[in-house]
Amino acid sequence: MRFPALGLLAFVAATPLPAQSRAGIADPASVPFTTSAEGMLIVPATLGATIPLQVILDTGAGLDILAPSLIRKVNGRAAGAFTGIRMTGDRVDVPLFIVPELALGPIVRTHVVVGGWDTLDSLHIDGIISVNGLRHQPFTIDFADKMLTFETEQSLAQRRASGHSTPLQLSDERGKALDLFAAFLIGNQTGECELDTGSQGATVSTRYMAPLGVDTSSYDVARRLRRTITGATEIRYVAGVSQVSLATSPEVGLAQPRVTFSDIIYDCVIGTAFWSGRALTLDIPNRQLTVSPPRAGGGAPSH
Repeated sequence: MRFPALGLLAFVAATPLPAQSRAGIADPASVPFTTSAEGMLIVPATLGATIPLQVILDTGAGLDILAPSLIRKVNGRAAGAFTGIRMTGDRVDVPLFIVPELALGPIVRTHVVVGGWDTLDSLHIDGIISVNGLRHQPFTIDFADKMLTFETEQSLAQRRASGHSTPLQLSDERGKALDLFAAFLIGNQTGECELDTGSQGATVSTRYMAPLGVDTSSYDVARRLRRTITGATEIRYVAGVSQVSLATSPEVGLAQPRVTFSDIIYDCVIGTAFWSGRALTLDIPNRQLTVSPPRAGGGAPSH
């Protein structure tokens, strides 16, 4: 689970809810999204059947989290706490609450357990939605047309026929938090990377630096210091690698990208830049990721 850090992100908390099944959706349903200045995906949602929200769709958050002011508005009930670990290894404790209803497109969940995070109120952010509540519903994030589509069996088959598919790996914490991983190539090295729409670029564990021949004293390697949300000092290095691509489909990737190396608990984290101009389909029930090729003339990275 990657508990978001920067001036905006969050760790997310939600517990398994009565999930919408694929059989409940007769036709594909789409919801437009926008992007914030920080590159976050912003989608409309509804709390308690009547309160409209603008939430961050963050596939790396693990759990759903809402601003405490909104939880109070729907008389959310205290439901204990959840402890998670950020990708930098920091521990984060989040209070949990039960809210009556939370809807995203055709997916309506009731008696939803969410985390409360005071920082969201201070940043005027309604909340963050994870993939935990979408574990039974395949969906596509179209980064070219900025549409979130909830797939049917038929539309899902069409996505697979026109795209490149690869196995999706799940990190499921007792049904309370869910993170998604897939195999990628970082240069000539293979890694199990978290899929994280809460990040923009790619972050790679520092243990890959030596195998990739990254020399921290080189003039083209940048060294950056920053504070984590827990106050710890974090050292990062930014350097170029030959490629970042799907391990099973190397033609789907970025050539000569610059990535960030950091002391993280995962092999790597893949942000939104990788999917620019592409459509990313996540079929959690069948543990499959499908990426459609970029549209002609869409300015997407070349294969």
